Amino acid sequence: MSNPKLLIIGSVPHYNKPDTFGGTTVLMQNLVDFLNSNKSHKFKFIQANKFIKRGSYVTNFFYVLSNVIIKLPLYDILMVNVSRNGAFILAPILFLYSKLLRKKFVFRMFGGDLIELLNTQNKILVRFFNYTVMKSDLFLVETIKIKSILSTVNKNLAWFPNSRKLKTNTESNYVYNKRFVFISHVKEEKGIIEIIKAFNDLDNSYMVDIYGPKQDNVLEKYNLPKNLNYRGILSPSSVIDTIKKYDVLLLPTYWEGEGYPGIIIEAFSQGKPVISTRWKSIPEIVNDKLGFLIEPKNHIELKNAITCFNSNNYEDYSKNALLQFNKFNSEIVNKNILKDIYNLK
Repeated sequence: MSNPKLLIIGSVPHYNKPDTFGGTTVLMQNLVDFLNSNKSHKFKFIQANKFIKRGSYVTNFFYVLSNVIIKLPLYDILMVNVSRNGAFILAPILFLYSKLLRKKFVFRMFGGDLIELLNTQNKILVRFFNYTVMKSDLFLVETIKIKSILSTVNKNLAWFPNSRKLKTNTESNYVYNKRFVFISHVKEEKGIIEIIKAFNDLDNSYMVDIYGPKQDNVLEKYNLPKNLNYRGILSPSSVIDTIKKYDVLLLPTYWEGEGYPGIIIEAFSQGKPVISTRWKSIPEIVNDKLGFLIEPKNHIELKNAITCFNSNNYEDYSKNALLQFNKFNSEIVNKNILKDIYNLK
């Protein structure tokens, strides 16, 4: 029996626009690439961020809405993949239309801030969300914490974690050289200030390179230590090869939208331990066998965690990180989720 036909909504990167690369868009592209890799998957993708000029939110909204109105009658299941921007207006409207046509509705929320949004968003919008999207035929969330909290409201919840393609590093010699790396959006909420302060207190045998698009002027506000360098923006295809050059990933984040940061999963795929924060759902994927967790906004704890790595313990951390990646192999994760989706028909 053939698979049902999927109409999929989501945002993907624009390859000539570095600032469109982020956890949400890269993860969406991951799923689209997976579907394209096998002709048995029958789907149509509608890009929710097709227009990227300033003020294009309304244009994208009506672009998606008009395409769904025209195309959904030809498909069996509507899958809506959104972050906070699309969860409370676009998704409920699409839910109502799918039910009008008696189509199955799959909702996927990126990031780890859904519970906070439900508690802080406009009450009318939250009620609209609860009467529509919360009744999805399949409700996909990124973290175990969200799944646990919402399981009493919707029994059709499934865990759809951040994942990456298998590009494991089989050439690691586990040599520790005190080389650290940060790869993410370069802004205060990602812990840049704490990295600057920590490396100001470390001697020059420790070094850190920072990669990513600048989203505020945080690097310009401080005198940067000699052992810290900003290296610019990476293309998606070069992230893995860049990670291989370093020993440990730093991500001392306290960004509100954090779920399972994709860069942590990519670090695991290369056997690289991680220093991150006890923030949101990060403790679900990082433990003391894989690196260190510190309190947000604490550069002293960050410095101490950095100095805990040495040539004697590094190999164990590295091997454990590589084993952890098995949970986030997109080949496995995507197959499992698609099985749930196809069972709806």
